[in-house]
Amino acid sequence: MEIAEWKFTKYITITSLLFLIPAYYAYIHKLYDHVILLIVTSIISANYWRKATYSWRRNLDLIFSKISFAIYIYYGVKCSDIKGLICGILRLILMIHCFFLSCKCFRERNNMWVMYHCLFHILITIEQLTILKSIIHHVC
Repeated sequence: MEIAEWKFTKYITITSLLFLIPAYYAYIHKLYDHVILLIVTSIISANYWRKATYSWRRNLDLIFSKISFAIYIYYGVKCSDIKGLICGILRLILMIHCFFLSCKCFRERNNMWVMYHCLFHILITIEQLTILKSIIHHVC
């Protein structure tokens, strides 16, 4: 059963591929574990959103995104100074807010859910880059 039409999910598919930007940044800095994590996360997310149905692809995306999220929360806390931690927490609150607005709008059949989910992916990409920079500078 289709969750959303391609005319909507194509934008989310594209923003899922933004995770390849921090993957490249991690590659340049020889953080190969993060390269793999980000590439796999991006591919799984894009693969789900290219045809958003209740399927194993959705389940895999839900599981893997949470694993990736937890790993980046860990490194964000471990490797950030106090200023970075405060900024990271504020971005995290904004990310969660966008995610919940996306879910709320989707339930209400308001097409703004797509914009909120795309913004969620953009904020995640920024946060990943910020955390990778902290890892590089603090050698965690």
